[in-house]
Amino acid sequence: MSHLFLSPHFDDAVLSCGATIHHLVGKGESVAIRTVMAGIPQKLPDTPIIRDLHQRWQSGDDPVRVRVQEDEVAVRHLGATSDRMVSWLDCVYRISRAGIPLYPDHPSIFGEIHPQDTTAQLLPTIVLPPQEIPRCIYAPLGAGHHIDHQIVRNWAITLKQYMPWVALKFYEEYPYTEDSSAVDKALAFFHENFPRLRLELETVPVDENNVKAKLESIACYKSQVSSFWADNGAMEAVTRQALIVAGGGEHPGERYWIASAS
Repeated sequence: MSHLFLSPHFDDAVLSCGATIHHLVGKGESVAIRTVMAGIPQKLPDTPIIRDLHQRWQSGDDPVRVRVQEDEVAVRHLGATSDRMVSWLDCVYRISRAGIPLYPDHPSIFGEIHPQDTTAQLLPTIVLPPQEIPRCIYAPLGAGHHIDHQIVRNWAITLKQYMPWVALKFYEEYPYTEDSSAVDKALAFFHENFPRLRLELETVPVDENNVKAKLESIACYKSQVSSFWADNGAMEAVTRQALIVAGGGEHPGERYWIASAS
């Protein structure tokens, strides 16, 4: 493949990079979206956040499988391929060795990585087999400070160390970027922890066909739209405006931070 998008959850890459993905596919590029926290839990912890999310999603008795199906339709609509890393669970489903939920509420999933989170410890040790090494890897920047985004970001940094010849671009996570300070806070992590890793801003311009494809793909995540917007109409209006802002104010675009060692 030419381009590999690492998506912490079933919608992150499409939400943040959908127009770029459609643009790349239109140019004849090979694009894959890999959902990292894609495992299906055998038993659900009884926590406030799971009760809240599952009620909001209104996705029946098997919400994760519903999300898988939504994602397959959304990614196919963009023309990309999808695969899932089924060994890793979304952080809301992860428990300690003693059976204690690691992230039981909303503040915890936007806080610091739990010291007993084995996913955070083990995922960055995984290397890509030779046949899966792409020309460019896209990973979350960490805007919004979601636990799983932090972990996948850390994995991408390690992958860059293993494979310095592979381009690495961090994408700004939408809709967390609606918070004007989210990107600056994410960049501060790199300045403080990886001062020798230089990040250069790249804005990818997209056209109306790319924008339309992204909006239609986001709408495929029926269980998730209500988490951020009142309805599809609101999603389309706000997302269009966000793309204009990202593009510089006149034309739509999506923003990335290209990583290189200084």
